Amino acid sequence: SSGINAEYGVARIVNGDMILIYKKSQLILHILLEAKRQRKQFKVMVVDSRPDLTGVASCERLTAAGIPCSYVYINSCTYIMKKVTKVLLASDALLANGYVLGPVGTAMIGLIASNYNTPVIVCCETYKFSERVQTDSILYNELADPDSMLKTLNADDSLVAGWRESPNTRLVNLVYDTTPPALVSIVITEIAELPCTSAPVVLR
Repeated sequence: SSGINAEYGVARIVNGDMILIYKKSQLILHILLEAKRQRKQFKVMVVDSRPDLTGVASCERLTAAGIPCSYVYINSCTYIMKKVTKVLLASDALLANGYVLGPVGTAMIGLIASNYNTPVIVCCETYKFSERVQTDSILYNELADPDSMLKTLNADDSLVAGWRESPNTRLVNLVYDTTPPALVSIVITEIAELPCTSAPVVLR
């Protein structure tokens, strides 16, 4: 299925594109590497966020393949979006109401891209389509290790290093967020390119 996803994804890439990706997705890397193999000329803007910084691996993989990359943190997204021609985002699930469940930060990138009228393309295999309905990140989510948020050159220097001893401090390390369908231009699956609102049709 990844080959078919790549076929649809590569067709969306044209020479001269500046493509923004977020963190690391094997499917999106596969699409970009296939586009490179087809001799398409484009650049990639890798946006990353703490605490896991998985975008580093994306940047290393793409540059090793000869694809020009820039690497920025998510707090620079508003500044660099004016240079971006397309946004490619991964999805952990496409919900029945058309909302995209993705790594936390995905919704922020979608919103900024929408403000700049930049197309947002979500890559999602149909086995990730879900009958669940959700419009926020609070109703359902997962919590990662809160101590991973303290990762600095010297964790002891963190202002909240002793948070467990403070009754008024709680660290919340969310894993997912939800992106409204209004912010997504198209969803690429292994069967077709679909609008987010087609999720119930596929589920049937």
